[in-house]
Amino acid sequence: MTVADLSALSRELQGPVPDALASLDAPQIQFLTDCLRSTRHRQQSQLQKAMEAALGHIPLPLRGPVKKILIG
Repeated sequence: MTVADLSALSRELQGPVPDALASLDAPQIQFLTDCLRSTRHRQQSQLQKAMEAALGHIPLPLRGPVKKILIG
């Protein structure tokens, strides 16, 4: 386990690495980090597709304002 591995895991967790995870060896930490990263990207992609599908039911002139309200 390296500091860089723990730092990458901490970024994916968006917080400190729990002690139980910090005790994993380097390949396990890298695997967990990769899984979290790919899951987050997949989730963001699916949320984007769901948002676009939902906005498809809104009349075209209102889509921009509705999107601003929902997303910010």
